[in-house]
Amino acid sequence: MSRKKIEVVPDNNQVVPNDDLTKLVESYIENKTSEDYYKKLASAENTEIKTIMHSMNINSWDTSSGTATISEQTRETFLEDKLIEFLKTNNVANDIVKTKEYVDFDALESAIYNEKIPTELVKQMDDCKEKKVVTVLRIKKKGD
Repeated sequence: MSRKKIEVVPDNNQVVPNDDLTKLVESYIENKTSEDYYKKLASAENTEIKTIMHSMNINSWDTSSGTATISEQTRETFLEDKLIEFLKTNNVANDIVKTKEYVDFDALESAIYNEKIPTELVKQMDDCKEKKVVTVLRIKKKGD
């Protein structure tokens, strides 16, 4: 696949020189590569710090540049299906278990297609937002 240099015309109709965009894309690739490297490095160091502090049976360690602290956090999650069944079998589900209304979009599409609902009315409730996404891929060189 060939790549071409393209002039970009922003909203204010000013032409961005190809060299500026090229430098910006190349800088982004370099910075993104560094970010990924340091993110992996920090994650590995985090794991190693936890392991060492656990083996030393300590919760805090001070250095000249900062303090590392380990704390335990409990995140509770329930097996909702089992919990609902338990509440129903013990006759306490009435005030606790709720029913959530939702739109069956397949049925909505069918109703619009069969002209049971006017498309114009449904479009008034459409909340679509477009998002522009820039994807930059690094060209892998031999040996990478």
